[in-house]
Amino acid sequence: MAEPASAPNAARESAVQQARLGDPKGALLILQKLVQNYPDDPRLLADTTIVANWAGDDSYALELYERMQTPKDDSGVTEAAARSARNLHEYDLALQLFRLEEGLSPNRWQPHLGYAMVLTDQGQYSAAAALMMPLLRNDGGEPDVERGEAYLCLRQQDFACAIGMYQKLLEQAPKERTELQCQLANALSQLGGDTQAQNMCDSADADGRLRLNAATGAERVRWAETIDHDWAQRKSVDEQALAMLNGVIAAFHPADAAWRQAQYDRLLALYDLYRMRDVVQSFEYLRGQRIDVPDYALVKVAGAYLALRRPREAENLYRGLVLRSPDDGDLWSGLAYAEFESEDIREAFQTIDKADRNAPAWLQSSGLKVPHFNGFHASLAMQAAQMRGYAGMLAEEQFRLGDLLGMAPANPALGRAMAMTYLARGWPLLAMREERIADSFEQKGELPVLQDAEILEGAGRRQEVDALLGSLLKSEGNSPPVDQFLTDCAIERGWQADISWGYEWSSGQFLGNTQHSEAHLYSPLIDDRWRVFARALGDSGRFVEGSAYRSRAAVGISYNYDRQSFWGEAAGDSGNGGAIAAGAAGGQFSLGDHWKFTAEGDSDNVTDVQLIALLAGVRARSGGVTAEWRDSELSSIHAGIERMLYSDGNQRSAVSGAWNQRVLTQPRLLVDISPQLWTSANSEDQNRIYFNPKHDFSLGLSAEVNWITWRHYDHSLRQQFTVYAAPYWEENYGTNGAVSAGYAQYWELSKRLEFFGKVAWNGQPYDGSREPYTDLSFGLKWGAQ
Repeated sequence: MAEPASAPNAARESAVQQARLGDPKGALLILQKLVQNYPDDPRLLADTTIVANWAGDDSYALELYERMQTPKDDSGVTEAAARSARNLHEYDLALQLFRLEEGLSPNRWQPHLGYAMVLTDQGQYSAAAALMMPLLRNDGGEPDVERGEAYLCLRQQDFACAIGMYQKLLEQAPKERTELQCQLANALSQLGGDTQAQNMCDSADADGRLRLNAATGAERVRWAETIDHDWAQRKSVDEQALAMLNGVIAAFHPADAAWRQAQYDRLLALYDLYRMRDVVQSFEYLRGQRIDVPDYALVKVAGAYLALRRPREAENLYRGLVLRSPDDGDLWSGLAYAEFESEDIREAFQTIDKADRNAPAWLQSSGLKVPHFNGFHASLAMQAAQMRGYAGMLAEEQFRLGDLLGMAPANPALGRAMAMTYLARGWPLLAMREERIADSFEQKGELPVLQDAEILEGAGRRQEVDALLGSLLKSEGNSPPVDQFLTDCAIERGWQADISWGYEWSSGQFLGNTQHSEAHLYSPLIDDRWRVFARALGDSGRFVEGSAYRSRAAVGISYNYDRQSFWGEAAGDSGNGGAIAAGAAGGQFSLGDHWKFTAEGDSDNVTDVQLIALLAGVRARSGGVTAEWRDSELSSIHAGIERMLYSDGNQRSAVSGAWNQRVLTQPRLLVDISPQLWTSANSEDQNRIYFNPKHDFSLGLSAEVNWITWRHYDHSLRQQFTVYAAPYWEENYGTNGAVSAGYAQYWELSKRLEFFGKVAWNGQPYDGSREPYTDLSFGLKWGAQ
């Protein structure tokens, strides 16, 4: 095989010398033409990679480095590629390349410095400082080391340290005086020396000041990303950066590299300020101008599309990103969430699981005494678990998180994730306990976090939530998750209403053809505990014996806090038997995470008394208690006793019970079965106008299927199918079969509004004669109930 053609040495060396003398961009143009003619020349590819990095064409430098012919055993080439990767915010790749350079040149300080700077970029200041200490001790006179220390000091907001470093550099590098003075001015301004800082930096020419502004703006964007717990400070830094970058964009032409770089950094600043529409608008403008946006900025653009609920666009961007950076776990995570929000749930599971399997647990470097823990490993495993929870597979989520907590019990993020799982499964007390444990592993200044508020809200402790909101907003500002939480709280605490209408027809003796309508209106919460409500109900029907009607108009008050509640209403009832005053009251008491007890009574039961009874002027007082033991969303048992005292002297006692058990949990499909028991006894005989068995008993099985047919964020269609079959025994009439089937649709039109429609058929025996009926009903719910 013929040897690859080599570029002329004289032309190549001349271009490299030109770059060393201060014209890397001009040199790069020459070298690029040589690469076109001699694409397989290793020495040419090596020199061009280095010069491309000097010239700021980092994408080209990495593209050259990835070519097979480019030598990978040249420490200078590897360092250039590592620097370019860092400039492009491809931090994982930069770390890998700096580690490779350490192996190639173990006695050079440059790869150790590069590694420390990448750690600083990522906000891992302790690890970065550990690397900088021996560098300062052994190579502290090197200007690049002093620049690195100044950068670390700035990121840690140790401005006095940064000023000291810049003053040393001013003495060592007088040719860079203007740039260093402006950098020193930037540090001084952070300590309040704005006037002095302005005087120091005014000596630069206008073009030079703009380019320094571009560099300073870019640095402030990166700095703001590491400010985790002070939204006002983060916002201030980002807004300063945005103002600088906007000035650069307005002054330069799109053909200038500074203009493009400022546009890329502006995307980051807009994203950090939660201005997602501006991010997308700016990106689409750049795309329209056929300007390629670098990957580190595309990550933010993809995130903005997700925040704007445009997951398909985000998914397309993430797919391109993972192809170019297959080892970046964050990109795989973003792709998985984009797939999930596009409702490709199985594909999302596969993507996040693959990222979890491929993430290394430790990052190693010869400059570190011990391997550096890779937070992505635990983070991706946690996300893989949480994604199951978002799909309703809470038991699997808990199992996965339990394994992770077993390996890292002091990890607060894992503890909070488990706390949120407990809350979703209906265990608020256990969730609060787990959250307190997670909080104990955090620094005091890092609290509270959003999960604290979410768990307290789920437990009904709204006033404690309100007490946290000030600190939470100070920490996180108007981030999308916080905005979502506040919106949910406003809906849950605001006005609520529902209305339903149904028609039931039967040719039997007791049921006839009836209409039922009911509506509720609830006021916003008062003092986070109380609501005032109004209720209206109306029934009318036609029977063989004649027509009957009844209505109720009621006003009431309810209390709900810390999972305990009660309510009471005063009502006026009217019907065939005339008008009467009535009242009803009830309460619910929660004991621990599993037990719930309910008691309620009504002086004129307009719900359980058959409408036909009013033809004889029969009404009833009622009271009942129920107890429920709920293990989780998968299993629960409840039992109830009801006592009804009819105005005709009849006294009815009824006992009911059910065991609800989930038998299938899939992302869009839930199947539950429920053995159900019913028995009742009446003091009077069966010779009543209403159905009145002396004794009856049934023990049957119900099955319910819930299928989320379509969903897009707050909009969804859920279809529900139910069947029930049981032997039914009635005294004096023996045993017959009771069956029913139902179908319902639930349309979630928004977070506040839901519409439903139901149809049911029932074949229940009444006094030995099957009296089938069909029920059709519709309704609307507004607000969270």
